[in-house]
Amino acid sequence: MKVAIWGAGKMGQVHGQAYKGMGNDVEIAYIVERDVGKAAEFSERFRCRAVDSLSGLEGKQVDVIDICLPTYLHREAIEQAMDICDYIFCEKPVCLTMDDYYELCRIADTKTCHLMVGQVLRFWNGYVKAREMVLDGEIGKPRLITCFRRQKMPSWSKGNWLMDNRQSGGLLMDLCIHDIDYLYWLLGTPEQVSCKIVEREETTLHGILNIVYGCCCANVVGSWGMPEGFHDGGLESLLEIVGDTGMITYSGGDCLELIRGNEKQCINLEHEDGYEEELKYFVECVKCHKEPEQSNLVSVEGTMKILWAAKEAADSRQFISIDASQLCKQ
Repeated sequence: MKVAIWGAGKMGQVHGQAYKGMGNDVEIAYIVERDVGKAAEFSERFRCRAVDSLSGLEGKQVDVIDICLPTYLHREAIEQAMDICDYIFCEKPVCLTMDDYYELCRIADTKTCHLMVGQVLRFWNGYVKAREMVLDGEIGKPRLITCFRRQKMPSWSKGNWLMDNRQSGGLLMDLCIHDIDYLYWLLGTPEQVSCKIVEREETTLHGILNIVYGCCCANVVGSWGMPEGFHDGGLESLLEIVGDTGMITYSGGDCLELIRGNEKQCINLEHEDGYEEELKYFVECVKCHKEPEQSNLVSVEGTMKILWAAKEAADSRQFISIDASQLCKQ
């Protein structure tokens, strides 16, 4: 299988390493990158050819286009990729606006292509196991869920596009999206959303979302404004799910904690990297000519609805209701 990775930045490198680990089953055939220096470095590292635009792939045998471009370029890139091959992977978020999302859905309906969105927590060992345990009733009905995702200000984006809300969607679309998507994957569409965002100039620094379900409330706390020395300069993530009969806690690594009454149990997990697991799943779908249903364009509609509601809630300082019946793709 031949893969073309579009974008040689941080995520392009992550995806390249994941494909490289799959051995002879997957060949990174091309890197699509306008930056000559980045293209040369990537092509040398992964032993692939470099082209400066997607037009350089026309007429070539490419099975997959993997889009690792800045968020504001996603919609246009997906549309272009749809004309070249049948399987496309795009990093999250798939796009920024409601109009863009439904236009992509409309276009996808006219094509034979299959699009997978990189919502990586759907493949991250601790988050996957926690969901399995909840669905199996191991802690009773979930009543309170808390998600933390905090780090120092990211500085790796070229031209600092990540700090421009118009280009990245800000904290909500780039960081909090992980936990919002997980909640949607776990519990479905909530009834209401409220949100408070703290900004510095035009950069979103901190955010708290309250997401209300019928018999459960969830909080998502996200931050790009932690001190340099916080968590040794890395990302901190935490998931807590409190149910009627127990509690699940996961903070990364290969151990998940289950608490029932006075007893604590460490549940060991197989050592897996979420980015590798999602791309392995995608590659398997390509090989078997299957739709990547676990994280395809259709499956993230609810996630996007929650994000748009959160933005509206932050702007209006009101609770915003979401009608599940309005999700045309559920």
